[in-house]
Amino acid sequence: MTTYKEIFGKQIKNYSSDPANNAEGQIWFNTTSGTFKTVISSGVWSSGGGLITPQRDGGYGSSTPSSASWFAGGTSAARNVVTTQEYNGTGFTSGGNLNVGREEATGFGLVSAAALAGGSTYPPSAMNNQVEEYDGSSWTAVTALPAKRRLACGTGTQTAGLVAFGRLEPPATSGTATATSLEYNGSSWTSGGTGSTARSAIAGAGTQTASLAFGGQLEPNPTPGATESYNGSSWTTVATMNNGRSNLAGNGTQTSALAYAGFTPYSNKTESWNGTSWTNESNLATARDRVMGGGTDSSNAIAAGGLTGAGVVSTSEEYNVSATAVTGAAWSTGGSLNTGRRKSAGSGSQTAGLVFGGALNPSTDTANSETYNGTSFTEGNNLNTARSKLASSGISTAALAFGGFNEAAETQTAATEEYGGTSWTNGNNMNNQRAGLAGAGTQTAGLAFGSSPPSINNDVLTEEYDGTNWATANNLNTARDALAGCGTQTAGLAFGGTVPGFTASTEEYDGTNWTAGGNLLLAIRNLGGSGTQTAGFAYGGQGPVAPLAMTQQYNGTSWTTSANLGTARYSLDGLGETQAESMAFGGGPAQTGTEEFNPETSAANIKTLTTS
Repeated sequence: MTTYKEIFGKQIKNYSSDPANNAEGQIWFNTTSGTFKTVISSGVWSSGGGLITPQRDGGYGSSTPSSASWFAGGTSAARNVVTTQEYNGTGFTSGGNLNVGREEATGFGLVSAAALAGGSTYPPSAMNNQVEEYDGSSWTAVTALPAKRRLACGTGTQTAGLVAFGRLEPPATSGTATATSLEYNGSSWTSGGTGSTARSAIAGAGTQTASLAFGGQLEPNPTPGATESYNGSSWTTVATMNNGRSNLAGNGTQTSALAYAGFTPYSNKTESWNGTSWTNESNLATARDRVMGGGTDSSNAIAAGGLTGAGVVSTSEEYNVSATAVTGAAWSTGGSLNTGRRKSAGSGSQTAGLVFGGALNPSTDTANSETYNGTSFTEGNNLNTARSKLASSGISTAALAFGGFNEAAETQTAATEEYGGTSWTNGNNMNNQRAGLAGAGTQTAGLAFGSSPPSINNDVLTEEYDGTNWATANNLNTARDALAGCGTQTAGLAFGGTVPGFTASTEEYDGTNWTAGGNLLLAIRNLGGSGTQTAGFAYGGQGPVAPLAMTQQYNGTSWTTSANLGTARYSLDGLGETQAESMAFGGGPAQTGTEEFNPETSAANIKTLTTS
């Protein structure tokens, strides 16, 4: 009998615990469990950064790789979206706006050379034939479709694209299902082959001369699983999906494709195509339809946004076939505050945190102070001055509390207090009474910036603390309150706030001056912040729709989205000297809930070998 060593040139090793560095296919014996194990590749979905705004029915194209995807148009809180959202493998950033806002349009091409064709505008229900091309920054109107079309599938590139199936107008203003296709050469449209089954709300993959179309909607059978292949001139029915559905997403090539989500009703099903047949794969975590997708082949994809029973979502998930199992970044529930609050302050980390001050519900200030050990909060000695809208710096055993607001008297304070790990003692007051400000730094090198009216110019003032006294420093460039901040006294970051309208402005402090940084993705106030100047975190708050669950991360130049909070909230606060140890807590009206951020992790995909 041939042995494992003779085949692979290696012996099976014994380990008491699974090793971390075995290669894919290597077998070992775990002496503790008494089992043979190996590392294998498998496909799984993991959470990705959330969309900037919830979105469904947007156009998208193939991406190379899936970490460079684009999504344009669709429906959000309003209809006929004009925005473009681009994915960089971690989170989303804003791209250029469409000239014509619409939904149910067909996309194809790459993020740097894309096209969007047709679609619908609501209300009233009107179909479109407009076509626009994208160069990675702006959209330009080009030759329109010969007829209005929506809910079609798109494949190929900006200069060799294919739009197939969908609904055509005329004769019906809402469209009639079609099996026809159109080919695009970068300047004009010509008729392509006609498929076997007329249908809409369909997905596709591949190129103009080697395409695949699958799923879709056809009355009286609303969710056919028919799969058709295109060779550049004619369509051929080649297989049937395991899970017939409409309003699904797809990506890949004619011989290596992926289909996911859809309406049966809301589906989390995923199937891979190998050129001959469909195979069921791991399910999405969130069942939905009308999602937007992208990816190079059946080994990778992104599913973004979509519609669930609860409404339009901003959720995104990444699919990867790998010997490494990835757990996406996410917020998880932490221990609850003993006293619910909003507009409070905090210092420290997830395993050694301190939360103090804030407003109760109804609007009553609290001096309450609580410490966190990574699991639960414990009551500590209170602040000497009850207040909300205060700011902080430092760590849980050496914290600084400054400024704030007396809700009952509607007055601001300049009070400063230092925490030594057990109790609070009064320090020297700030030079100006201020509330709604933000802070950064340590107990002996603190930074205070921004504030609320009515104090003249307090909304741009900056002050530095040396452990004893406050000194006035150079002003912010943008006057604001209800902002957030992070970093140190010589490398601070200020973002968001009220000016009096909401602002997305970000500023960086070098110990002397404030300079403009990259704007937040949305104008937000009453948000939480943590991290450093070159790795900042902004989460929650009030934006176009309140409250927000959105999280944004800063790399020293620009903001992208990260994993959403589990609970949308505003007037919250946060703590954490780094992104990885960030914690969000409280919020309006007076929440006790907290959340801890968990960065993305990866580990070998270890499987136990069995005889079955």
